[in-house]
Amino acid sequence: MTLPLRPKELDTDFEHDPRYAVANREALVGAGFWLTFTVLISAIAWLIGAHKKASELTFVLGFPAWFFWSCLVATILLSLVPAVLVRRYFTEMPLSADGAPSSEER
Repeated sequence: MTLPLRPKELDTDFEHDPRYAVANREALVGAGFWLTFTVLISAIAWLIGAHKKASELTFVLGFPAWFFWSCLVATILLSLVPAVLVRRYFTEMPLSADGAPSSEER
């Protein structure tokens, strides 16, 4: 069983909204940050703590060094990055269908 094809004239009534491009760019920035964050945290933990026996582990403030530097310090420092990303790469835009500010935004 095959589905009927849509006529070409039905596709022409779609109006491209420039907010799609902005939303796509912002999604890519967010995904890029997440990927970078995940790789950095994993790399720090692996480089400091991988292949060590329990007797070889060093501790910082009662935490294993790999956990302290990757999960605590790096997470706190990298939590500041989204504020910079939002100010630099994200755009304020209305979400209403006509692009006008809603009554709450006025």
